[in-house]
Amino acid sequence: MSKLHLLTLVSLMIIAVASACTDTDIESAGISVEDAVDASTSPSIFHVDQTFTTDSFIAAGWKKSKEYDTATVPESTEIWYGFFNQKDIEIRFYESHESALAHGVPLAQESVDQDPSHTCHGCQYAQTGYGAYAVVGNVVMMCELELSSCETLINDLPKD
Repeated sequence: MSKLHLLTLVSLMIIAVASACTDTDIESAGISVEDAVDASTSPSIFHVDQTFTTDSFIAAGWKKSKEYDTATVPESTEIWYGFFNQKDIEIRFYESHESALAHGVPLAQESVDQDPSHTCHGCQYAQTGYGAYAVVGNVVMMCELELSSCETLINDLPKD
C-alpha cells in the first residue's frame, strides 16, 4: 500500500472514530469533530472540503511577508511566510487536501521535530521555531510554538 493511501486511510479512520465518539459537551461548545481530534496523535485537520488561496488568509488577517521557493518543499504549489497575532505562520499550499496530507504532513512533522537549539556549522537547513502544524483544506500551516498560534486564524478563514 502506498504512503498516500495509508495516510489517507489513517486520516479517515481518525475522523470516523472522532465522529463516533462525539461528546455532547463538544457539540454544545461549538467545536467541530475535526477540531476535537487529538493533535498529539495526529495532525490537526480543519476544513477538509475547502480550498484556500493566499487571499483567503489575508482576508482573515494574516500578513504575508516573504514567498519561498517551492523547490524546497516538493509537491507544494506556493509557500509564504507571514504573521498573525505577532506569531510566525508559514503557509504551504498544495493542489488538494489529499496532497497536503500525503506530501505536506511528513515535511511539517520533520520541521516540528527539528531541535531549534541544535547548532550545525555548515548545514544547509534553517532552524525553525515551529512547534506545531495544521492541515487546513489544501494547506499545511506551520505554527510558531504551538497549535494555538494558528487556531484563531483558522477560525477566521472565510467559509465556502
